[in-house]
Amino acid sequence: MKGWVFSLIAAVLLSACSGTGPIYDVDPELYDWVKAPASIHPASDRAPEVDGPVVTFRLERSERHSTLRAAGEWGGQEWRAGQTYLFGFDVRLDPRTLSNEQVNLAQLSRTGDPAADIVSVELSAARGVTVLGRTCIAPSDLRNWHRVEIRIRLTDRDAGYLEVFCDRKPIWARTGMRTTFPPICRRSEGCDTVALRPMMFEVQMGLMSGQGVSRPIMVQMQRLHYRRIFYVPNQVGTL
Repeated sequence: MKGWVFSLIAAVLLSACSGTGPIYDVDPELYDWVKAPASIHPASDRAPEVDGPVVTFRLERSERHSTLRAAGEWGGQEWRAGQTYLFGFDVRLDPRTLSNEQVNLAQLSRTGDPAADIVSVELSAARGVTVLGRTCIAPSDLRNWHRVEIRIRLTDRDAGYLEVFCDRKPIWARTGMRTTFPPICRRSEGCDTVALRPMMFEVQMGLMSGQGVSRPIMVQMQRLHYRRIFYVPNQVGTL
């Protein structure tokens, strides 16, 4: 009996350690926090539309914001320094609706003083979906469902890491840095700006435009997810 249990544990661990992508399954049904009215960001010009497993985000001309905040599963204890998280979504859209300006599909920010946008998932007609300068979804493939995920260890010391996955394959990764500021920030390299404590963070998914869009835009998302991670067997390293 003990031998069987040991073999089962070993099989699980070996499976978890294979590859460099996220190992966690994502429920095809929407999580409760996605459907909760409290998750709609207060800055939103319009609420997203939920239809079965799909969430539709829209912006009309000159509007800037329609997003959900990733919060609720941990009783208000989400997104604190010292924690590791994975978050992401599947996305598709009609590229003909895009104009020349860039919009964000997701954003991780540190709130407080000074606030900082740490990492954003960007969308543009010219480059499709990009993260930190790397192409995730080409413009020609935006009509099809693709997954974007970010895994991050939040810390103000040179001990954090940030990894970006597209369709569960890594496209960008750095380690040994402060993740309370945009990459790449290391105290050992002179990036020593002070962030006041307690530090709090916010993750949004949907549509964000700094200047307001010049024409209507719509994107669809499914499998919006986030989870706090206590064990990472397959950290990417540097990519």
